[in-house]
This record gives sequence, C-alpha cells and structure tokens, in this order.
Amino acid sequence: MVELVTVGYLTLDDLVLDDGRVLRDTLGGGALFSAVGARAWGHAVGIHSCTGGDYPDAYRRGIEEAGIDLAGVGVGPTRSLRLWLLGEGASRKQQLPKLSSARVEEMDAARGPLPEAYRGARGFHVATSLPATQASAVRAIREAAPAAVVTLDVWVEPFFDPAPYRDPAFLAGVDAFLPSDKEVEALWGLDDPPATMRRLGRHGPRAVAVKRGAHGSLVYDRARDAVWEVPAVPVAAIDTTGAGDAYCGGFLAGLVATGDVLEAALRGTVSASFAVEGHGAQAGMGADPGEARRRLALLRPRLRRVFG
Repeated sequence: MVELVTVGYLTLDDLVLDDGRVLRDTLGGGALFSAVGARAWGHAVGIHSCTGGDYPDAYRRGIEEAGIDLAGVGVGPTRSLRLWLLGEGASRKQQLPKLSSARVEEMDAARGPLPEAYRGARGFHVATSLPATQASAVRAIREAAPAAVVTLDVWVEPFFDPAPYRDPAFLAGVDAFLPSDKEVEALWGLDDPPATMRRLGRHGPRAVAVKRGAHGSLVYDRARDAVWEVPAVPVAAIDTTGAGDAYCGGFLAGLVATGDVLEAALRGTVSASFAVEGHGAQAGMGADPGEARRRLALLRPRLRRVFG
C-alpha cells in the first residue's frame, strides 16, 4: 500500500552546464524529485501526475524500479513538459520552457482526480504547480484523507500571478509549508524571517521551513514557538536542481514517521544531500539507507536554535 504521495509535475529537462555540456532529457519535476526524497527513508511512495505521450517508457520503468509507484501517473497531452535549465555557477539557474513543451495548464488539466488507491495514504506533498491547481489539490486531499499529513511548496515564476499565495486562506488544510528563501523574499520579504515564519504558522501550518540552498534551512515549529537553523549536509554538490523538492519529500517522510518537525527537517536535509550529488532526479534514486542514517546522525547535533 502506498504510504506517501507527491502531487505535481514530471518533466524532461535539458541541462546546459557551465562547461558547455548539454545533458538531454534528464528526469525532472517537483513530483518526482520529492518522491525520490521521500523514498530515501524506505516508505512506499506514489506519484499523482501525468506525462506527455512522448515520455519514454524506459524512464517510467526506471522510476518504478527505484520503488516509486506510478499508478497515479496518466498520459495527457501529446507532448511532455520540457524545460531548459541554464546553469550560471554552482547553484544559479534559469528555467525556461522549450518551444516543444506542453503548457503547465495542459498538464494540470490532464492530471485528473486523486486515484482511489492513494486515498489511504498517510501523507501528501503538493509540489509546485499553478496556485489554483495547488489549492484545489489540497482541498481534494483533505476531503479524501482528512487525517493525512499535507505539505506544500510554492514557486514564483513570470508566467503566472503569485498573488493568491499572499492570501492566508491559501494555507488552510496545510500541515507544513516549505517555500524557498527566493519565494519568501518575493512574496513577503526577508527583513525578519522568524517573524514571517511565525505569522505564516498562525494561518494553519504547524511547521514552516524556509529552504536556503547551501545554507540549509530555517524551521519554525509552532508547538515550540521556536525557529531552528538546520545546516546543509557537507557533500560535493554537482547539481542543485531539485534539491529543494527532495527536501520536501524527506520532510514529509519524517513528519509522517515521527510527528516531530525537527526530525522532519533533518530527514529533508539528508534527502536534499543525495539529490545534489548528480544530475537529474536519478541522482537520488537508490540512496543507501545506511548512508542516510549516517548523515542523519552527523547532522542532528548541528541543529541550532535561533529564536524562541
């Protein structure tokens, strides 16, 4: 039985690296990266998404061989969601849709309702998609699985209006809100992150985690009324694409397994460390459980309370 479900996109990404190399059709998408991050902790994970008709069967088989259930992934438009990811240094990228890509609106419309087989899952992560689609997904999950843990990520891109994110009602039904510092700065500013996190927590989420790339994350636990700094795991980073999504998957896995916000943040951080060690979502597939536990043990004593 599927325990955890991620909701969002599967993409085919062309990576343009600083050294001039171009890696074609790498596995991407927030739903996949977060599923891989959750799978690192041994949970049975499924994805609710859709692909284009041109999505390679070999890629689907590879994802399933990594232990991720694709019963919730249908086939929608003729074309897949295809992106250019243009690297500018170790951690900076521009993301551009290819001319041959389907539109995100097409993918959202083709995803369909939550599969019956996933309605008994203990946790759901709603990865980035259009704001109205995400709000609809959270409502549908709450109706189908009222006791499940629900986590949410957001994004800010030039092709849609991010104003709905600023409405406190957007966080209704969400247990953990997991934006990046880029999104927090664009939507609320970074003048006082702990105050912003506490304010967001008052609108529903019991946890707010702000992902900060190589600087780790800041995590607000409403029950403790405290903010903690979780450093990144020191690994040799090859490609940071999808690290934030992998963090979300690990966070969901930790929150479902333990109920503890800090443990969730630690597991999310470890999941992100596997994602950066290669290119594409395949980098985190098959993460060694023993190595995950080792990284978790090394990370735990480095937690630092910064507020509350």
